Amino acid sequence: MKKIAIIFLCFGLYGCGFKSDGLATLKDLCEKDAGVTIYKTVEVDGYYDTTGGFDLVVSPYKFYEFCDDSPSASKFNVIPDPGCYRVEKVKRKTGLCHQGYDDALVKLVVEPYPEFIKNNCIAVEKIEKPEAPAKFAIKEDIFDKSKDTFFMRFEFIMEDYNDVLSRQVDYTYYTSHGRLPSYSCHHVIDGFKRYSIDEFAQKTINPNN
Repeated sequence: MKKIAIIFLCFGLYGCGFKSDGLATLKDLCEKDAGVTIYKTVEVDGYYDTTGGFDLVVSPYKFYEFCDDSPSASKFNVIPDPGCYRVEKVKRKTGLCHQGYDDALVKLVVEPYPEFIKNNCIAVEKIEKPEAPAKFAIKEDIFDKSKDTFFMRFEFIMEDYNDVLSRQVDYTYYTSHGRLPSYSCHHVIDGFKRYSIDEFAQKTINPNN
């Protein structure tokens, strides 16, 4: 009976060998080049974020820039026109507060948002092109795709338009195209840490205080 149970368990996981082979490949990939590499650090007030998904209130940076050709260009969908923008923390008394951001932030009742909007706000300026001294981007590549599995390489890149300042690489092994659990480098490499975008940024571009 135990033997039958093991057979059915392995079948449910698309075969014991199926999973172990994939994890072995994942480990080889992670050992090849996964992790954070920092080539140079700089001090900045903000940076150009190609993802556009940036919560400035909780960030130590003063501003970020983004470009988006879509109709709803911001995280809160408060900048309807396509283009490039600088989004910046300013004092409320400046009178530069963006009404769309104010309306969105007032709905957030968990700190630090209520405390932030008492004396501060978000200003938005349309710019011709990004002017920030550093740029963040994400690269994603899918490979070894089969009927039930595939691998994805994630790379965070921070650069100053001339040179790459730092990069973070991670891999994920997807089984049954995401319907079963996925596995990343921290599952197969002891002590491996994948940093969030903000954590990664702060390892390379130090916020000016």
